[in-house]
Amino acid sequence: MGTQSEKYKAGAANFEEVYPRRASEDPEEFERMAMENLFSEYWSREGLSTRDRRLLILGIVAAQGNDAILKLQFSAGMAKGDLQESDLTEIPIFLSQYAGFPLSVVANTAAQKVRNDLSS
Repeated sequence: MGTQSEKYKAGAANFEEVYPRRASEDPEEFERMAMENLFSEYWSREGLSTRDRRLLILGIVAAQGNDAILKLQFSAGMAKGDLQESDLTEIPIFLSQYAGFPLSVVANTAAQKVRNDLSS
């Protein structure tokens, strides 16, 4: 990442703490902006832990019924140690009371897929 800005490098370091993969050496514009803004600025702020942020994201994407991001966040949380296996059961149950049952089914299905991947 020798040709990347300092903001990109800082964001990439935060990204790699949140997700079990590396930021691109030669990013497209969208990824560059995400690293320089979202991960450099917002993921580095004090006050919320990575787990706190991940739980907020899970709540938002559960309310949207966003299966892809639910699976991403559940699996990244497990890989990075922000979530425990019991969270894969408890989070969808709790969300059912706030997001509604139909949307919590999407969250529960995503959590089950991650749980199944862990045991295979």
